[in-house]
Amino acid sequence: MKKKLLAYSIGALCVGAIAYPAWKMIAEKIAYDKAYQEQLDLIVRGIEIERWKTRADIIGWKINVSIPDDIEYEEWDEDYEIPRVLFKARKYGAPYFDLYSMGIDGKDVKLVATREDFGANILPLGYFTGPNRSPDGRYIISTSSDKGYGCTLYDIKKRKGHIFSSGRCYVESWINDGKFAIINDGDGKAYLTLESKEIKYIKDIYGHEFEDANSKFFLVKDGTKAISNIYKHNDFVNSIQGNGEQITYDMPGFKKPERGNYLSDECKYGGTFGVNSSLFTCSYDSNKVYYNVYESNNPNNIVGKSLGFRVIELGKWAIQDGEIYRIVDKSEDTPLSKISYYYDFGDEYQFTVYDDLYLPISAQKSFGDLDIAEYFPELPSKERYEDTWIDLLY
Repeated sequence: MKKKLLAYSIGALCVGAIAYPAWKMIAEKIAYDKAYQEQLDLIVRGIEIERWKTRADIIGWKINVSIPDDIEYEEWDEDYEIPRVLFKARKYGAPYFDLYSMGIDGKDVKLVATREDFGANILPLGYFTGPNRSPDGRYIISTSSDKGYGCTLYDIKKRKGHIFSSGRCYVESWINDGKFAIINDGDGKAYLTLESKEIKYIKDIYGHEFEDANSKFFLVKDGTKAISNIYKHNDFVNSIQGNGEQITYDMPGFKKPERGNYLSDECKYGGTFGVNSSLFTCSYDSNKVYYNVYESNNPNNIVGKSLGFRVIELGKWAIQDGEIYRIVDKSEDTPLSKISYYYDFGDEYQFTVYDDLYLPISAQKSFGDLDIAEYFPELPSKERYEDTWIDLLY
């Protein structure tokens, strides 16, 4: 497992000299310590002297991200230990953005697609219409632009994009471990088979009344159940047994429809899963960061709170609007209680970090036992925090 640079000992430096010059490791550690202290100075000054915040507020912590000049392409089935996020970036003055991935700690940056690979410009166009990566890591679906809006399916393995429909689009749900997706575009909801790129619109399979009756489909219970809020009352809806303003179906195939109230009011149009399909939140709002968390197997039951819209670890870690949010464990020796890690690419790049979370297959079994904090800068102890405060005062 990776270790924090701050925790390297002199002994480790000496051992590492065999493969990497010791002087260079020492220089990097000195530079890291200097940057760490400068950031801590800003935090302590803002809290204790300028009174911009209190220790109980969300404290911003900068994560420096470096895009290598000799960057490598990411392999779609590469092994990683922590979740990864997508971002687009370009040097100032460059005509197009390229698409990249990195660990949530801002390390191990890889190129996913150039503009030429993707075949179109990559567009966010709102919280849910940006790049969305399939559960197996191979495919990305995103709204794009090439002589008008379109929907692009990008194959990371083949490094080739394919515009398969017009208009803006987003993924409602992935099906069968990412072999299929229910997408929503300008022409309605559709099944997309990723391998063949075949698209079949739901209204052409189940009829216009079925399409008109259902809003966004939200899959729970490992994808075996689909829930939809009733969009329009018609003969199809009136033929379904039960009461309530939602319909549940057995999947695949939207079988055995029943009416009821399966989701809370704030989730009536579905939710958004975080790092896996067991926990979700609802009703994204860019002006708030606290959300109720629900579980897939009991989708009307609140199991906790999240600081951040997309859950990484319940009650501890989440991501929202390109920032990682952390609630600090009370047992830790630090006066800080909530952290927001924001990414900094320096003055050379324009960038957008997407909230799409991809947990590599190699990390899925061990992720529950992983301490994500080991990948982020060590939090200042109470003693170091107070020493910094005194130094700033005197």
